[in-house]
Amino acid sequence: MAEVKKILVTGASGFLGSHICEAAHERGYEVHALIRTTSPRRWLGYDWLNIHVAELDDRMALSSILKDMDAVIHNAGTLWGAYHRVNTEGTRVVAEECIRAGVKRFIYISSMAAGGPGKGPYAKDGGEEDNPISPYGHSKREAEEILDGMLDQLHAVILRYPMIYGPRDTQALRLFKNLKSPISVKVGFKPIYISAIYVKDAARAAVRALSADVASGSVYDISDGVNYTFDDLYDVVGDALGRRSLRIPLPFFLVVFGAWLVHDVFREKTAFNPDQIGMFRSPYWLVSPERAIRELGWEPQVSIYEGVRQTIHWYKEKGWL
Repeated sequence: MAEVKKILVTGASGFLGSHICEAAHERGYEVHALIRTTSPRRWLGYDWLNIHVAELDDRMALSSILKDMDAVIHNAGTLWGAYHRVNTEGTRVVAEECIRAGVKRFIYISSMAAGGPGKGPYAKDGGEEDNPISPYGHSKREAEEILDGMLDQLHAVILRYPMIYGPRDTQALRLFKNLKSPISVKVGFKPIYISAIYVKDAARAAVRALSADVASGSVYDISDGVNYTFDDLYDVVGDALGRRSLRIPLPFFLVVFGAWLVHDVFREKTAFNPDQIGMFRSPYWLVSPERAIRELGWEPQVSIYEGVRQTIHWYKEKGWL
């Protein structure tokens, strides 16, 4: 493929986006960040970072920004409400403007929710039929389908992520705070299986996809390669905190009700909402990174034990925990 030097990261102000910017800079790319007018800039205070402000549906602004870009990592999206407008149609607009601008490569940050859950406690390897079960998952899968229709004009690579954790994450913080208490709650009475990835490993996968010699339309699952249950994750976090709380399982309907209160009554913009929590009606959310390791030339470097330790250290340093 043609050499990529100058890249644009959308959704750059967020948790994963800011780490992608840093990982791309470390690999020698000229990094440009696309953010909204309302986006915070607390993780973007670097003199090497070029910041552009525009909405995803502002074609005129996007056209101007993209005209000199070699590649785009499209990370912008939403976990709450406006799924179709932001995740699906936003991707369409950015991809169409990339085609017009002659962008060489387009990396789409998708989600394992686009593929849907598995049928048992074993990792999906990418050969299974997609079956998204949530509005969020459908919006991400529909965005992938839009890209599928552009592959003769745009070299697109799709990365599907599971739960991402690490420094700057406000979503997993709720879990860490829960497990810091003497008594904590957990979802349901049966095991829920899930994959995970440390944010710096997740960011490196996105940057590696910029130069990997892979076919347009390739889809890769990204995880650390270990199959967990939520109880496993609770144990790791508890050990890192130096305490094991008494865990009280809550019936699933009560957890969904709590998510409804947080989202619809208290109006908190968080992944702890009925749509996201509802996904766990299916207990199998495991994916294998083997194809990504083999074809992208990437591999996870941070174990769950080290990743959680670093995350807790960062939370405490910032006074979040």
